[in-house]
Amino acid sequence: MHKFLLLLLFCFSLFAHPVEEKKLDKVTLQLHWKYQFEFAGFIAAKEKGFYKEAGLDVTLKEYENGMNIIDDVCSAKADFGIYNSSTLVEYLKGKPIVLVNSFFKRAALVLITKPTIHSPKDLRGKKIMATSLEDFQLNFKPYFDAYNVHANEFKLVPETFRVKEFVEGKVDAMTAFISDQPYRLDKLGVNYNILDPSSENLFVLQEELFTSRREVREHSDRVDAFREASIKGWKYALEHKEELIKIIHKKYNKEMPLDALRYEANAIERLILPSAYEIGSIDRNFLRKQMQFFQKEYKDTKEKSLEGFIYESKKADLHLTQEEKKYIKEHQNIKLCINYDLYPIDRYKNGEYSGIIADVFKIISQETSLQFTIVPATSEENLMQNLKEKKCKLLSLVAVNNRTFTTIQPTKPFVATHFAIVSKLNKSFVNDREDLTGKVLLVQKDSFKSYLEHFYPNLTIKVIDNKNKMVQKVLFNEAYGIVTLDEQADYFIDKYGYGKLKINGFLARENPIKGGIGVQKDEPILYNIMQKALSVIPKSSIEHIVNTWKINRYKTKIDYSLLMKVLIGFIIIFFIMMYYQRKLKNFNKELERQVNEKTKELREINESLEATVEEKVEELIQKDEILTAQSKQAVMGEMLSMIAHQWRQPLNTITLQISNIQLKEMMGQEVSKEELLDILNEISNSVVYLSNTIDDFKTYFQPDKKTTQIHMNELLEKVVHFIEPRAKRDNITITLTGEKNIEVRVYVNELIQVLLNILNNSIDAYETMQASHKEIVIFVEVRDNRVLINITDHAGGIPKDNIKKIFEPYFSTKGKNGTGLGLYMSKMIIEKQFNGLIHIVSQNDETTFTIDIPRDVRS
Repeated sequence: MHKFLLLLLFCFSLFAHPVEEKKLDKVTLQLHWKYQFEFAGFIAAKEKGFYKEAGLDVTLKEYENGMNIIDDVCSAKADFGIYNSSTLVEYLKGKPIVLVNSFFKRAALVLITKPTIHSPKDLRGKKIMATSLEDFQLNFKPYFDAYNVHANEFKLVPETFRVKEFVEGKVDAMTAFISDQPYRLDKLGVNYNILDPSSENLFVLQEELFTSRREVREHSDRVDAFREASIKGWKYALEHKEELIKIIHKKYNKEMPLDALRYEANAIERLILPSAYEIGSIDRNFLRKQMQFFQKEYKDTKEKSLEGFIYESKKADLHLTQEEKKYIKEHQNIKLCINYDLYPIDRYKNGEYSGIIADVFKIISQETSLQFTIVPATSEENLMQNLKEKKCKLLSLVAVNNRTFTTIQPTKPFVATHFAIVSKLNKSFVNDREDLTGKVLLVQKDSFKSYLEHFYPNLTIKVIDNKNKMVQKVLFNEAYGIVTLDEQADYFIDKYGYGKLKINGFLARENPIKGGIGVQKDEPILYNIMQKALSVIPKSSIEHIVNTWKINRYKTKIDYSLLMKVLIGFIIIFFIMMYYQRKLKNFNKELERQVNEKTKELREINESLEATVEEKVEELIQKDEILTAQSKQAVMGEMLSMIAHQWRQPLNTITLQISNIQLKEMMGQEVSKEELLDILNEISNSVVYLSNTIDDFKTYFQPDKKTTQIHMNELLEKVVHFIEPRAKRDNITITLTGEKNIEVRVYVNELIQVLLNILNNSIDAYETMQASHKEIVIFVEVRDNRVLINITDHAGGIPKDNIKKIFEPYFSTKGKNGTGLGLYMSKMIIEKQFNGLIHIVSQNDETTFTIDIPRDVRS
């Protein structure tokens, strides 16, 4: 019973995957102490959603004894770190680190001394509690040097991070954070004095946000986003101290009293000095002096520049002219016409402007401080009328070779797209444009028709501006397919033809439509501003916006009907098994009662009839055994019959195996481990078959959004590792050859999925033939920055008729063992997400699948 419930939970978990709407970059910040108000700005940025708004999923890691924060950041255990001026020391020693922000403007680390000690001179011959001599020298040497006091004139004792030793008089002074230990001593009523290097303008910094040079090189946009969100978090924390105090106490550090957090909050504000300094600003003059001191102290004669240490954002400046600045000041709100019915590229609905271009205009607004008032259109004609009557100064998106809107001048292009063909599920994927000759294709706009006819004059294209009518014509075979912009295709299917339509080809990939912002020709100054605004937006930011809308912002619909059927089926099986288990138990009790009665009667027979009695008893025992066996068989037959009417063959297999185990246990028969493993393997295979189709779809609609740089040899070895146990079982050798030692940047998990699909098909093919030598060869070659992966087997080849349909959905030659989705999904992944090709050649008994993808999928 317990095993059955576990199996039921396992099956349910196959379906219980949440739908992710937006992919956030995972980022880790390593703190240099425990959670408290010292890190309130970063906590505020996380808790108030500032990091999330910046596209980041941030983990704040508390400090643990023995950590080396700088090494952790350099080795990518953390993406960012908070530390002190040791960052500059380590930079001078050659560590690849970059300073992003400096938050404290005064020394946070001070010396707490006995009341009789008023200067470093009074510490000669005294005991000072500190973490280490190196750390003490870093923080206090310039201060002590000013009083001509050297490290050999006092004694350092190890830091315990408590005030107990100072209170008990075991030490004369201790290093302490100005925001923490004074509060504890005040609570205890202990008198003390503070030696603060800041009072003589000699101090090191304690709240330095830094990252690695690798992070800056590979993710400068992420560094900018993290820095800006962190500064926003600190501004919020200092303006809402009481709110942050309660958040920290409730969610991060319940052991720290609220009064202690309030004391620390006020002290931290005095360290940051937001009224005098810009939060997070870096004082180059101070760093230059500090660098000179460290170079002298550590006898570092190498030439070093702060330019390599201080982070410089790659965001370009607009460099606006005085005339352009004046224009922005006088025209704070610009009317913006948007395209009609072009979601997810452009849409204004229920008072909200959304879509790819809306996100671009948000950036433009941030860069220029311009605000935009949306002028929606009810049709293409209405849009043209709005532009002609100058109801708006800008058109959100227009083709750079536009001939339709005569009053508009396009800016330089910042996006490019092509067309996707949407048709019924039973249509083959279109590889050759000649296959579309004589077929009716539907488009939504006249401009789409003109563009396509220019490049494909032989196509038959009709314009229908109603999406529902377009879908109906395709479903009723009045048209072959719908041609729409690639970014619209997924949304089109999701809203108008889910479960009925699919993407089965592309047009104009080699001649993409390039789009810019349309500006009225009588607005030359605004035109220049838009040009400059677009020039400072990184190409990666535009690509991120497009990919986010294209993949992440559609909620994937899950067909829960299959889940319900599976659950109902398991519930029915469960109750059937419980019923027959109870019935069998009662039947055995009745048999036992009858046997006992017969035995009692026999014992009462005369001794003279003993021989006859023994013979009759033996006969009765045999009959009872036969009767028991037959009744059990009847019960099993009846149960299996009912199960067969309630569920399909895979669940019959599960039921039979479970019933066999239960009956053997009730009859006292031992079930061996090997037998149990075989039974569980069959059950697992049946369950896997039920979920194969959903697994295929699930993997396609939730792809990796992040490419990874990896050696091809490493990737292929992962694939072989997955498939090798099955191959060895069938005596199949997998050989890797060719240019394997190359680096590629790809979606690793999805490429592995495609390779596994093909390899599994090859192994399946070998299972149907007898051969002394079975081998699959994976050959890798590089051609003009593209990688070709050839997978070859000699498993009998594929019939010509099947090759034509092999990439179609639901086509399978494996009967009930195949879903017919593996190769279809493989083709869609390679072509749609890798911008690559996959094709097959089969001659005689040899079959070769070739995957052709860019070496760097981002390019």
